[in-house]
Amino acid sequence: MPIKVPNDLPAVDTLTKENVFVMTDTRAMTQDIRPLQILILNLMPTKVDTETQLTRLLGNSPLQVELELLQTSSHKASNTSEEHMIAFYKTFDQVRNSYFDGMIITGAPVELMEFEEVDYWDELCEIMEWSKSHVHSTFHICWGAQAGLYYHYGIKKHILDEKLSGVFEHHLDYKTGMLFRGFDDTFYVPHSRNTTVYREDVEAVEDLKIIASSDEAGIYCIKSENDRQIFIMGHSEYDWDTLLKEYMRDKEAGLEPKVPCNYFPNDDDTQEPVVRWRSCANLLYSNWLNYFVYQSTPYDIRMIHEEDLAPVIQEKADLKVAKFGGTSLADAARFKQAADVISADETRKYVVVSAPGKRREGDIKVTDLLIDCTKPDANTEELLIKVSARYREIIRGLGIKFDLDGEIARIKETFENGAGAEYVASRGEYLCGKIMAEYIGYDFVDAADVIFFDDKGEFLPEKTNEALAKELANHDRALVPGFYGIDANGVIRTFTRGGSDITGAIVAEAVKADLYENWTDVTGMLMADPKIVKNPLTVPIITYKELRELSLMGAEVMHEDSVFPVRKVGIPINIRNTAKPDEPGTLIVQNADYYQNVLDISGISGRKGYASITVEKDKLNEDPEFRGNLLKVFEKHSIKIINMLSSIDSLNIIVNEKDMKGRIRELTNEIKAATGVTKVSASTGIAMIAVVGREMSTSPAIAVKVLGALASKRINVKIIENGSEKISMSLGIDETDYIPAIKAIYTEFTKK
Repeated sequence: MPIKVPNDLPAVDTLTKENVFVMTDTRAMTQDIRPLQILILNLMPTKVDTETQLTRLLGNSPLQVELELLQTSSHKASNTSEEHMIAFYKTFDQVRNSYFDGMIITGAPVELMEFEEVDYWDELCEIMEWSKSHVHSTFHICWGAQAGLYYHYGIKKHILDEKLSGVFEHHLDYKTGMLFRGFDDTFYVPHSRNTTVYREDVEAVEDLKIIASSDEAGIYCIKSENDRQIFIMGHSEYDWDTLLKEYMRDKEAGLEPKVPCNYFPNDDDTQEPVVRWRSCANLLYSNWLNYFVYQSTPYDIRMIHEEDLAPVIQEKADLKVAKFGGTSLADAARFKQAADVISADETRKYVVVSAPGKRREGDIKVTDLLIDCTKPDANTEELLIKVSARYREIIRGLGIKFDLDGEIARIKETFENGAGAEYVASRGEYLCGKIMAEYIGYDFVDAADVIFFDDKGEFLPEKTNEALAKELANHDRALVPGFYGIDANGVIRTFTRGGSDITGAIVAEAVKADLYENWTDVTGMLMADPKIVKNPLTVPIITYKELRELSLMGAEVMHEDSVFPVRKVGIPINIRNTAKPDEPGTLIVQNADYYQNVLDISGISGRKGYASITVEKDKLNEDPEFRGNLLKVFEKHSIKIINMLSSIDSLNIIVNEKDMKGRIRELTNEIKAATGVTKVSASTGIAMIAVVGREMSTSPAIAVKVLGALASKRINVKIIENGSEKISMSLGIDETDYIPAIKAIYTEFTKK
């Protein structure tokens, strides 16, 4: 994708010759897509060089970028023509009412001055404060980074004994983040500065994390916990000859500068410098644009001023249980991601794992392969070979020693000796747990030793909680495989839907965890179905009651059985994305009163395929036997009642349309006969939508906004009900209006 720049910007010719795809204003006007709005506050004296360097890096991305250049009005550029500044740069007053997906604040040659002595410091402070509500992610460079750390966090800069100049080797302090995704273990970055910040000062700020550093050059990259502030101490954007020009300038001025470290071959300044940072620079800016801007910025850019959701769900915890789903453990690479997540937080003392899931579309889950082994006429040998191949690939990728052949042989022998289907199905979690425990150095606690069922396969919570708490008290760090336990006869039993999620919740309850983390392949609960709404917001906080309301109307959320063990003791659940560990996800809590409320509603869910039967009778509510007789008709035909809405003289019953197929006339006649009414009508082709939000009981404006959104699209509401908990609103509409209705409601609650 191209980067869009103003017509006639000098960088256009240079970058076009380098095969960087640059799009001018004129050409971009013909495209109907939403480009990323990026603002560059250029504080460097060599404006054109810096424009070209940054434009080159921003243009090396599959995303379309629209560039805006900003200058400070309190300082006049002395090394760039006034014509250039007027033609291509705006002042802060010209952009202060605009919003930007990203902003870059460059370095400046004023580092030996105190911040307050810089003539444009007050204006820069105003811009940095403005950026918190008008810019999604801000990228600070060198002195710009030191200025940002000082303004936002009070971190002072310190003068070095001598200028730091050269190209230095760096490493990652934090390997699971997305900003340096794809980087090698070591990489090179140019530095040219006289000041630094101390590691201990940064580490003392809870909101900051050091991502990368150098043994020689010190801290390189720092980011805020909410990902909206990035601080880069080096100059990845430098051209091959930028350090050379600086060195020759100082040399010709008689300053006797030292030769830049690791820049010239053999430190011989008569030879051409060696470029070792270009690929890393391109990857750094590409990652920033993709993961910290494009993937998380709101489509309606005006929402940036109210989007800061991450701090809302920072749940302090001294003890966490982390459960990883099958997609998070599908192969060795994802095993490593999960292991990095575990090691990144020492409070993740207890881990629960599922069996490896699908690696790609069309793949087969390990559990499904094992279940197939138990089917009549199954080729067990062939299926176990496939299972072995999956685990062998993982073991090889992790580089650990593990007796897989011995484990598979024991599984086969135990099955042949009469172990049931549930035993075989559970071996996916068992093997996954053994392998992960070996890889991360945790104690393996077999679920069969601590999770109990009765002889009918019913879970025994009290016995399990007592045994599990006693056993885990003996382990500082332990891993428990999910999905299974054992009954009184020594037979392996499994949970049904959401099995490993249930195990995770049981473990969290037993150890009295402060937080139960559920790591998956999604970034949390979405406000609406992503198949209907493009890039819906992640809901930061939701209550258990809201979760149930959404699930009743079709939202794909955690099963009630996997929530109950932690819900009853008040342990929050944090749904997180293993591939994006820096994203806060969704926190599910008992009571949200103590959390900042940033969204009017918590979610929109719905389903098609409903029908309604309306029964009318004068003073219907005064007949005590009427409802009982009516319900017997539905019970006789095994028709599940989804909802029942009543008024003084009528009753509206919502059912699944498929249960009524071909039986509407029969049901109508039976209802008349059973109740004595003469007017019964049926409607099909109904979609039900639930709008859920804990503020509904205190904010009538929410219902007004819902109905107003539908009215604006001329969508007729046939059925409307406020739930008994006063946290949901159910609407019945024509199926043909289902998708437009979801979109209309979502848009109404996410627009500025």
